[in-house]
Amino acid sequence: MTTIWWINPVGTSAFDDEVMLAIKAVRAPHHEVVVRHLDSGPPHLEYREYEHQVIAPVIALAREAENAGAHAVVLGCFFDGGLPELRECVRLPVVGMGEASMLLASTLGHRFSIIAGRRKWVPHLERGALLSGMERHLASVRAVDMSIPAAQADPDAFFGHVRDAARLAVQRDGAEVIVLAEIAPPGFAEVLRDELGVAFVDPGMASWKWAEMMADLYKLEAVSHSKVGGYEPLPASATHR
Repeated sequence: MTTIWWINPVGTSAFDDEVMLAIKAVRAPHHEVVVRHLDSGPPHLEYREYEHQVIAPVIALAREAENAGAHAVVLGCFFDGGLPELRECVRLPVVGMGEASMLLASTLGHRFSIIAGRRKWVPHLERGALLSGMERHLASVRAVDMSIPAAQADPDAFFGHVRDAARLAVQRDGAEVIVLAEIAPPGFAEVLRDELGVAFVDPGMASWKWAEMMADLYKLEAVSHSKVGGYEPLPASATHR
């Protein structure tokens, strides 16, 4: 049995049930899931200021997961804010939603498009593709002009706009794979696949299954992030906790 912690980097439980439902739909039985959110913090991470506010408490939760014997951690935001910092601070594998989704998408077709909420997110997501080495596979990032609170208030409208944007990405941008920057409802992948004939990547599924693989490798062979170079941690003599 392995244990994987999913950390929602926000100060609200509003996303916990959605995450647990998505995980239960794809979870292999030998992986135990723990879903956590911050005790306090912003309600979402649409703004970079919010993103910076949560890095320290997310690191604290990741260290708690490691001390509790977890085998992997998922950073539950598509922006992957703080991902390098987390990998520097803990030894167990840390999976980013955005990175895992793009890596999977790059194996399913020549080019993929990301469908996001707001135009404000586009530069952030393009930068994420660049940093993960996926920019050559990125056909486009299309926004549907709905914030996270708006999408939560009217999910039917949000996913209707996602379908329209995905169709444009396939027809105009040459996308062969659609990556959604939000966890999709059950059956949504099949709808897009049947309507558009393309592969669809749900970030909840992609990051969770990636975490399962990493947890197995970590338990069997202690495979995790290198501690030489980019993820080198602070020296033990440093005062940092």
